[in-house]
Amino acid sequence: MAGNPADYDKYGILLIADKVICGFGRTGNWFGSQTVGITPHIMTIAKGLSSGYAPIGGSVVCDEVANVIAQGEFNHGYTYSGHPVAAAVALENLRILEDEKVVEHVRDVAGPYLKKKWEALADHPLVGEAKISGLMASIALTPNKATRAKFAAEAGTVGWVCRDICFGNDLIMRHVGDRMIVSPPLVITPEEIDILIERATRSLDQAFDKIKAQGLYVAA
Repeated sequence: MAGNPADYDKYGILLIADKVICGFGRTGNWFGSQTVGITPHIMTIAKGLSSGYAPIGGSVVCDEVANVIAQGEFNHGYTYSGHPVAAAVALENLRILEDEKVVEHVRDVAGPYLKKKWEALADHPLVGEAKISGLMASIALTPNKATRAKFAAEAGTVGWVCRDICFGNDLIMRHVGDRMIVSPPLVITPEEIDILIERATRSLDQAFDKIKAQGLYVAA
């Protein structure tokens, strides 16, 4: 998020925040906006609402926006809007998140533990940086740690190699370009995080050897 959050109100800018991924506990708070200290006027929400068990999505608007829209009729409609099964699943999911203190687990246990372990991956010769917020983390692959240079190969080539190796090691770590990304279950335990890190380290070691063997360890 660029700029000072206060500027959005100061200059009358309508702020819309996408919470499809970083909502409902992923960053250690109910919404990622709380984590970065902003107050959006509109939030889009989706899979976290039901933990992906049922298709559901929506938008949350502040009173200021709602009052403007409500001067006429404040409604919209899709074929499956307000579907009772999806809504019931979402309500039960929210109850479980609250009753079992899943968000607090991310904030106080899993998130801090993964952060400590994940940031240590930056010491690997193939890693330029390791970033994390709650249980959403990434590592940038690079052929030069000092400059964090891009690879000479087409973007995503090295990331794809690493991704396939991760899958072979029973680790779901996908790639976006040459950046590797994980978003483990919110209920992951410290013991399971140790397994994740062991597999990630092994995968990075194997990817490092493979891209060097294939002549891909070259800076742009």
